Amino acid sequence: MAGKYFEIQRPGYSTLTTQDVSYTPNPSEPATINPFSPVDPLSLLEGEWLEYSASTDGWRATRGGSNAGTAVAGTPDSEGTVPAYPHWLEEGRFDMQTRRLVHLLKSPTGFTFRTRLCDTAFGALAVNDAVSVYDVNIGGGIIRRGLAKRTAGCGVGFVERIYGTNDIAVFFLPGAA
Repeated sequence: MAGKYFEIQRPGYSTLTTQDVSYTPNPSEPATINPFSPVDPLSLLEGEWLEYSASTDGWRATRGGSNAGTAVAGTPDSEGTVPAYPHWLEEGRFDMQTRRLVHLLKSPTGFTFRTRLCDTAFGALAVNDAVSVYDVNIGGGIIRRGLAKRTAGCGVGFVERIYGTNDIAVFFLPGAA
């Protein structure tokens, strides 16, 4: 399955464990945005990494950091200090939009995905480098949570391949050093 920013390469979507969880806006997100509207410039993107945490009414996902959507790319602001998982945007799942749920890809460890939500220049990313969640610039001044070379925090996997189009293939292995 492929999207504009994220593609599951192997073993395939049907073998992955996913979870639908409530979305909580980050306090720094502008109140005027609708993260579930496909026409909003700050809407959630497939492959965007969301922080995953427990709350009194169940598990929740939120955009991380103190400046979600507007932070400076490559600047750590608590990335990797809490579990994060990629959001998968399922086309036609209007029930998710109305109930404000996100669909997180959680396991098994060892699946491979290709992502454009990455910064290959940050830290001179190379094959076999561990990657962590960071703020990355996707163009047009829009910042999203994506992957960059791990310098701190918890790794989420290892780079298998770097493509000439500034996207990478990652072997998903949460907790990787």
